[in-house]
This record gives sequence, structure tokens and C-alpha cells, in this order.
Amino acid sequence: MSAVQRPTGPPEWQNSIRSQLMTRQVESEAYKDVVEQYRRLARTARELKVRNKALLRGGAVATGAEGYAASQNKQLSMADALRDRDEEVRGLREEVRDLREAKEAGNRREKEWDERWKLRTKDLEILNDEIISLNIEISGMTQRNVALQADNASLLQRWLDKMNSTAEEMNAAFEEEQSFKPNEKGTSVVVDSEEKQGFQEGGKK
Repeated sequence: MSAVQRPTGPPEWQNSIRSQLMTRQVESEAYKDVVEQYRRLARTARELKVRNKALLRGGAVATGAEGYAASQNKQLSMADALRDRDEEVRGLREEVRDLREAKEAGNRREKEWDERWKLRTKDLEILNDEIISLNIEISGMTQRNVALQADNASLLQRWLDKMNSTAEEMNAAFEEEQSFKPNEKGTSVVVDSEEKQGFQEGGKK
């Protein structure tokens, strides 16, 4: 068995983290612009309130009906501007709140992903160690099997050699016995070569 095959290109989790970082960077830029706009609006609102109070105290130089009408129109315009600014500020506050919640959710997802990746990395390390152990065990078993096969072949060959030697000894003894065996007339019978060969073949069988 071979070790775990690792991908050649960047893994999927790196691409995911890179995408999340780019998204967070874009959200941070948008968040920065929103905060800056909120500060400008708050500063403008304070200035308008100060001017409105000054006009109400009679700080503006105007006389007669025209001056009063001009003052009223200016106050109305400032009130409308303040109302528009307040609505814009409320919208910006809601946007900031949404961005903050999105950022917190992104941080939670990133933390969960990091924990999951650590667990996955640990599992892969354990699996790789198990594969290495199995490879070592299989290699040892293979070597033992080869050694056993060699021992069995050697034992079988020695047994065959011993059987052949025993058969040859038995054939030789039988031939010698047949060569000197007396016939019915008291003479020795000499076994010819063909009979010897037949006895040898029969003994080997």
C-alpha cells in the first residue's frame, strides 16, 4: 500500500480562506467609509444645531417682516436638513450594525473552519501513521512467506534426495540378491541387463 496521495495544487481550504480574507477586506473598507460618513454627518448636525440656536436667540441681523420671514425660511430649511441628516444617520447606523453582525458571523465561521481543519489534519496524520504501520507489517509478512517457501523447498528437495537414495540402495540390494540366488539345479542365475533395468525402474516407481 502506498502513502496518502497529496494534491499538487493549492488545497481547497487555502482558496476558501483567501476568499474569506478578501471579503473581509472589502467589508472593512466599506465599514471605514461608513464610519467616516457618520462622523461628518454628526459634525454637520452639531453645527446646524448651534446655528439654529443662535438664530433663535436673535443672533442673526434682520429687521421687519422680511427679516422675520427670511429667518423663518432659514430655520425651516435647517430643520428639513436636520431631519434628512437624522434619517441618513439612522440608515448609516443600521448599516454599521449590519456590517458588525456580518463581521462577527464571519469571525465565527472562520473559527469553526479552523477547528474543523485542525481535526481533519489530525485525522489525516493518524491515518497516514496507520498506513505506514500496515505497510511495515505487510513487508515483514512477505519476507517471512518468502523465507518459509525457501525452507519448504529445501526440505522437500532433501526428502526427495533421501527417497531416491533409499530406492537406489534397495534396488542395488535386490539386484545383488537376484544375481547370487541359486536356481533349481544349484547354479547361480545371472540377471541380464534388461532385467536389471526393469528392476531399477520398478524400484524407482
